[in-house]
Amino acid sequence: MVITISGEDVRHIETVLRMKIGDDLLLYDGQGTEYQVKIAHMDRSSIRTEIVSRTKREIRSPRVTLVQGLPKSDKMDMIVQKATELGVAEIIPLVTERTIVKIRDEEKRITRWQKICREAAMQSSRIDIPWVRGVQKFQDFVASLVSHPSSLNLLPWEEGTQPIKSVLHGNEGVKNIIVLIGPEGGFSKAEAEVADEKGFYLVSLGPNILRTETASIAVLSMILYETSPQ
Repeated sequence: MVITISGEDVRHIETVLRMKIGDDLLLYDGQGTEYQVKIAHMDRSSIRTEIVSRTKREIRSPRVTLVQGLPKSDKMDMIVQKATELGVAEIIPLVTERTIVKIRDEEKRITRWQKICREAAMQSSRIDIPWVRGVQKFQDFVASLVSHPSSLNLLPWEEGTQPIKSVLHGNEGVKNIIVLIGPEGGFSKAEAEVADEKGFYLVSLGPNILRTETASIAVLSMILYETSPQ
């Protein structure tokens, strides 16, 4: 069996990785399957490889969804990249009461963020690629949620009283985690109250107020640390 590689990956393999005919290469299908292949043919537009072995690898649990309040400038690019490196499964851009930025050409932006996910997944040797959903409004997203005993919903908030560490320790074994991160200025009190009513834990990340991009990275790092096999 063969796998043919085309598009931007050809240049990456040839120019960046400096691979040549006869070299071994690991390929991932983005859904948990790893292929060990040998390069059989290369040209400017494609690379043909022969499959040596195929392994189905388990995708890590819990499945984490980052619901990110849209920040200003190009901060979202960095958030998407780092969230991918930290194992997030899904990213949902969010418009909140305090969101300042207005998204133009949403489809183009989503395509860009999906590309960043793909590149970051390759760089970090992930076997799966996070999915970037369309932009949603806070009220619509929260209203659409259905509570489930195997899920954990977290909203870091400056007025949150429960340390995130204790909440994670008290909910070991959950299969899905949703993290709501506000934009610059955070969530309003009204939004926090709505989330609380929907079963979100209003958690504290410590005494310092973090920037939105820092909060995302901090929370995902904490979740990765607390849920990784000992």
